[in-house]
Amino acid sequence: MVEGKPMSQQEAKRIVDGLYEKMHARWKERVTESPFMRKLQEGSLPMEAIRLYYRNWASFVLTINTLGLAVYYKQVDFLKKDLKLMRMFASKLVDEFGKPEPPGHILILVKTGQALGLTEREVLDTQQLPAARALGDFHKVVVWDGALCDYWASVVWEEAMGYFAQDWREALMKKYNLDLNQVVYYTTHYEADLKEHEGTASHASIVRGVLEYMLEKGFVDERIGYGLEYCAVTPCDLNGVMLQGVLDELGIK
Repeated sequence: MVEGKPMSQQEAKRIVDGLYEKMHARWKERVTESPFMRKLQEGSLPMEAIRLYYRNWASFVLTINTLGLAVYYKQVDFLKKDLKLMRMFASKLVDEFGKPEPPGHILILVKTGQALGLTEREVLDTQQLPAARALGDFHKVVVWDGALCDYWASVVWEEAMGYFAQDWREALMKKYNLDLNQVVYYTTHYEADLKEHEGTASHASIVRGVLEYMLEKGFVDERIGYGLEYCAVTPCDLNGVMLQGVLDELGIK
């Protein structure tokens, strides 16, 4: 458990680098190498499974994006300690809710869903499978019950999400005959999560920057039952649970 004491920039970077290393290892094991993703990349995954996953994923997206607004409110006293820090987080929220235009990324979420054969309402109104609901519920609990730093550790997987989006984009184009315009949701998230875009830092670099700042300043108060490492790797497990839950629901081996 990390003690809430100021530390050097080098020590903070070492700890955060370790979190990302553990997160990526768990993501590879539970998501990248999962039966669902292997089938998707081979082109053997039925479109029925792709649509079911996307509907459940879309419900999660609505949850995680709006939680960001709650976090901004809950942590505003911490954020205002450094206007640079506040600017970083605010730019992330503006990206999610303002681009390409309000209400933001939800527009491209619907667009790619329609390219997959889903209606707008199917994308926005799906009742999630229990296996899919677990990821969003975990994030809600971390926001309301965890410590300040627990939330930031819980979203380090945005970096893995960038590569995940790239895998989806390539599979849908190469194996399922969608074009670049149709997979705009995945293209946008690959760029938003991993690259600086339109003057906004990548989401991954924003999360990393906030975590390192918190450690340097000693704003770390891990709560028992949570903690940086636990919060960093658990979403990887739950993404894997969602993928497998779709296969189980449809009886796909």
